[in-house]
Amino acid sequence: MITRFPIDDLRTLVARALQAGSYSPAESKRIRAVPDTRTIRYYTTLGLIDRPAEMRGRTAMYEPHHVMQIVAIKRLQAANQSLSDVQERLLGITKKQLTKLADLPDGFWE
Repeated sequence: MITRFPIDDLRTLVARALQAGSYSPAESKRIRAVPDTRTIRYYTTLGLIDRPAEMRGRTAMYEPHHVMQIVAIKRLQAANQSLSDVQERLLGITKKQLTKLADLPDGFWE
């Protein structure tokens, strides 16, 4: 069974993944350490993350790969890459490459 969750849970999972790993946020005051729901929607508009997996009424439902996409974005931003650089880096990325880039902590999904 595929696990799906709303955007608030997506944000919580991203925050947990970043806090558990070796993540140091970008030093820019314009870049949030953990994106809020508005920023997540913006990332979707830019094509940085995939569209929600499903809509349940007006509620967008996300999957684990969305968590990995956002964590990868935050790691790249922490390495001082712009959103356009991030977009180029993530374009056509394989699941294996995304998993490595996101570097979620062991046992994260348990």
